[in-house]
Amino acid sequence: MSSLDLMKAREEEIGRLVKLLFEKSRGFTKPKMVVIGGYALRAHLPFSRYSRDCDFVLEKGLDSVNAWRPKGIELETKEDAFMRWSKPFGEGKRKAKLGLDFMEGAVTNREGASFSVDVRFLKRAKEAELKIGDRTCRVFAASYPDLFVLKVVSGRPSDVRDLAALVWKNDVPDVKESLKSLNDEKFFHNSLKEKIIPEMEHEFFLNSWRGMFVGQDFGERELKQVIALLRELIL
Repeated sequence: MSSLDLMKAREEEIGRLVKLLFEKSRGFTKPKMVVIGGYALRAHLPFSRYSRDCDFVLEKGLDSVNAWRPKGIELETKEDAFMRWSKPFGEGKRKAKLGLDFMEGAVTNREGASFSVDVRFLKRAKEAELKIGDRTCRVFAASYPDLFVLKVVSGRPSDVRDLAALVWKNDVPDVKESLKSLNDEKFFHNSLKEKIIPEMEHEFFLNSWRGMFVGQDFGERELKQVIALLRELIL
């Protein structure tokens, strides 16, 4: 099995699981679940990238969701407010793994920044149809301002590349309401200043972006415009 075949198989299985969750939760309403992370990008961009994990957030109801886990899907982690389903693919040197992550009540990073998953967040989510493998999946996706803030707070290299794509295609969102869900607004501005923008200014950033999104339209000029827009957000 080639690497491409593994990615396609993973996409198909994630699509199957998202469809299952849609049915079990009455269209992601009982409980209301919202897609964040890499798959949420597909609701805001005209192109997509592969992601091994599909991330959901909900206000409460983690135990109910776990009761729907089908055979063949492992419960890799179950904590008070976090759960991960997983499934390995392939054999030998060709291996891959999918993950479905569920976060209840908040999204918290390693530095302690916490973004509340509350009624306001759930109301801001948008209905979207995501292409996952050969399936078209109906979901609630995080609003653009919420997704933007979540990715700034996370600040991983993949999030920085995602932010460049989001700002390039959608400009900078109004994040005033979204920042009310963050426990420390200073963390947002510090992340932009100390992690996000320096990462974009790195000499190899453009190549890494093109490698992830497989596109050539995003160049030096576009990157400079994105960085300039992000600088305007820093207090």
